[in-house]
Amino acid sequence: MLAAVLAFTGFAPREAGGAEPVYRRHTREYFRHEMWRTVRADHPAIVPVANAIRAITTDPLEQLVVVNDVTHLLVDYDDDQRVYGVEEYHATLDEMLAKRREHGWLYLRDDCDGRAVFAAHLLAALGIPWRLEASYWKEHAWVIARVNGVDYDLLDLRSNAPETNRLSYKLVGHFFVHPSHRPPSFAWRRAWAEKTDQNLTFGFELGLLAVDSTPGHLHLRSSTDWTTQSPGGSDSPFDPRTLTASVAGFPYGETLHIAALAAAPVPAKPSAGPSLGVATSSSHSAVGEAATAK
Repeated sequence: MLAAVLAFTGFAPREAGGAEPVYRRHTREYFRHEMWRTVRADHPAIVPVANAIRAITTDPLEQLVVVNDVTHLLVDYDDDQRVYGVEEYHATLDEMLAKRREHGWLYLRDDCDGRAVFAAHLLAALGIPWRLEASYWKEHAWVIARVNGVDYDLLDLRSNAPETNRLSYKLVGHFFVHPSHRPPSFAWRRAWAEKTDQNLTFGFELGLLAVDSTPGHLHLRSSTDWTTQSPGGSDSPFDPRTLTASVAGFPYGETLHIAALAAAPVPAKPSAGPSLGVATSSSHSAVGEAATAK
């Protein structure tokens, strides 16, 4: 499987004496050509999520849909400047985990490239060939997966995303990108309910359920965009949900960093967004919490 992944990503052993290109860290070229080396199919934080996906479906095309949506659920969206203190930062999964633990966040936080790296780990764990992609014209990073010889774009921008409404994109940029090819739809939430009998652990691992869910009282989650919930400030904001949570949402069950929580100021309650699922692949997805399972 590794050989298939390497072949798909365009990486092959170079001939002796061949010059290796050098890409500067945190550049688009480094992300596309080097970040794949940081992806681990056996990452201990990823394996339980991959197992939960397999409990829902073993069909690779259906798994793509779950990977797309679960990535939105388990990686809160926020700007690199607020998360890492720099304008552009391409974090490894371990760096994302370190930031979550340092600040006592319930879930990981990153922008589109962090979500792409996370999804790549899941695809690797599921044995699905993939490659990381980034576009200057889209101002976006995503992941491409291959199933049955066909390429599918995961986490790609929705058609009405702000990035695609820029005049430069409409006049020139769209000539340099291909239309997003998404996998067929799959009602994976229903499949979770039917195939696992609403298994809470799987629901937590997938980010489908809020961590305060109990049997008979399931609280469905939606993806969180902190740039919409809390647009001001130079730091990624405090999450009020951690006031009543003792364990992390990812990796589920890990004890929250109590010291970080105690030191964090308690802000005013963020404005509530609409209650939505994560059908969109845009990094600018809306935020919400659904009260009951559907």
